[in-house]
Amino acid sequence: MARAGPPAEGIEGNVEVAARHARPWVDAVARFGYVAKGVVYATIGLLAMLEALGLVGGKTASPDGAMQSIGTQPFGGFLLVVLSAGLFGYAAWKVVQGVMDPDDRGSDAHGVVRRVCYVGSGAIHGILAFTAAQSVFGAEDSSEDAMAVSAMAYQPPVGRILVAVVGLGVICVGLYQLHAAYTARFRDELKLHQMDGVEQFSTMLVGRVGTAARALALGAAGAFLLLAAYQSDPQETRGLGGALETLQQQPLGSHMLGAMAVGFMLYGAFMFLVAHHRHIDSSY
Repeated sequence: MARAGPPAEGIEGNVEVAARHARPWVDAVARFGYVAKGVVYATIGLLAMLEALGLVGGKTASPDGAMQSIGTQPFGGFLLVVLSAGLFGYAAWKVVQGVMDPDDRGSDAHGVVRRVCYVGSGAIHGILAFTAAQSVFGAEDSSEDAMAVSAMAYQPPVGRILVAVVGLGVICVGLYQLHAAYTARFRDELKLHQMDGVEQFSTMLVGRVGTAARALALGAAGAFLLLAAYQSDPQETRGLGGALETLQQQPLGSHMLGAMAVGFMLYGAFMFLVAHHRHIDSSY
């Protein structure tokens, strides 16, 4: 009598386990990417604090400024190569999150929106990684090129509308991040059961404060985009560095910028915690 084969469920389970062990690089790349993102935001926070204290000037508190600062340090070129690789890895992980849905966001309206945002975040961090790679090879400052592209965006007939839509989108992302900070939506992504009470409290506090600071900066950048669209003036377009610089020019601006700097440094620290404690499913 022929021996019965193994149950189908057992075969599927073995395939899933094999797939999980066959892709350890997914976990490593994702965690490395979170560390790279943490380095960028911690550096932005440090530069913003130096600006608040009047020790440095200009639009240094931005991703570009962070890259330039890292590049001037001993072994700066090597650090930028590592950082660029990490950011490319993080960008790839965000695309995987959006396309393969390892976090099981689903295919309903809310899930689709979140997954599209993941892909968008991947594209943004891919550009940031490219910026880091350019810094390694001593690429020239691209501010004039960026201004030219910005000016082209205002050309009729729909340029101002597109800029306004982008501005509204950035503000919406900022509001969503602010809500995420208030509700600690990142809680379910972390292995909190492996932490004691003090670690849980510290992680939640750092995550909420850092995410809120990032959300407020995004909102300010989106507001400048709306202002630029309304005035049809590309010079009003400001990124993160410009938003922080404008904040410093307000009454009590140095104090507000200092508080924002602390928030960015905490967000960078939170990314390090995420790199260590996040649940990452590499068996998609």
